[in-house]
Amino acid sequence: MAAPESLFKYVTADLAKIILSDGTLRWSSPELFNEPWAVKYDPKLNFDHLTITKAMLNAAVSMIFTRDMPPGNLGHPLYKAIRRWRAEDRFNDETEAFDALKELLAPTPESLQQKLSVLLTAWKSLISNSRVLCLSETYRDVQSWKYYADNHRGLVMKFKVDSSQNFHDPKPVVYSNQRCQLTTIKEQVDALVGIKRASGIDALPAKILTKSKLDASEKEWRCIRTLEEQELDCGEDVEDWYLDEPFQPSALQAVYFGFMMPGVSRKAIARLIKGNYPSVVFYAAIPLENQFELEFEKFSC
Repeated sequence: MAAPESLFKYVTADLAKIILSDGTLRWSSPELFNEPWAVKYDPKLNFDHLTITKAMLNAAVSMIFTRDMPPGNLGHPLYKAIRRWRAEDRFNDETEAFDALKELLAPTPESLQQKLSVLLTAWKSLISNSRVLCLSETYRDVQSWKYYADNHRGLVMKFKVDSSQNFHDPKPVVYSNQRCQLTTIKEQVDALVGIKRASGIDALPAKILTKSKLDASEKEWRCIRTLEEQELDCGEDVEDWYLDEPFQPSALQAVYFGFMMPGVSRKAIARLIKGNYPSVVFYAAIPLENQFELEFEKFSC
């Protein structure tokens, strides 16, 4: 999906003054996001390698005796063996099959523990080293005005998306009904029995771009930068996992003031914009009568 020509940032009045005065936008680690459903830096898996091994044995036994063999990877060793055992009627019952497979697959727990450890380490590195700028493709979302712009007392900034600016290569957020997790028992079991390969380290960045479908109206886009250790100057304190990065003054195209913003604040911010960003266009939000929607009227200061 191609990025829009412009993207928008919902902010409070106080934050707007800081952004406009410093000419910077804050890029934060996903660990600092106020998202209760997101996968955090140190995800607590509700299972271990022993749990997965037992589930894998049960799945393999079920595949041996089920009426229809589920589709899978014909080249996978265990999947291939299960097909052969089915054809040979190798086992008389599920108990016999379980006991035989338990002996046959004994080394699995150690290799699986190592695999989970590598995945967790890679995720922690990604979260601690990534810095994300959150934007939106719309300035009309009432919920975003409520949650990110101080319940309409803040404003929205319109930025030009250009490869020469800091907003290059933004990615759209994927809104899903399924909660994002680092991995699941089912995913690991499906991989072990050859039904479907588990997602690896290369799939981790996509988890930073997944949110609940309940937030879909936000139409969020995220610019993501993954930095090397030497580029970071934040230490071990999670609260310092951010960067305040400058943007070109010409990137700021317009400002939309919330209809609940006090007149004093609007005048102060307008003066700040006119002094440092003379080409910016001003708009005022106006609530539509009898509707939970906004319209915007252009004005000059």
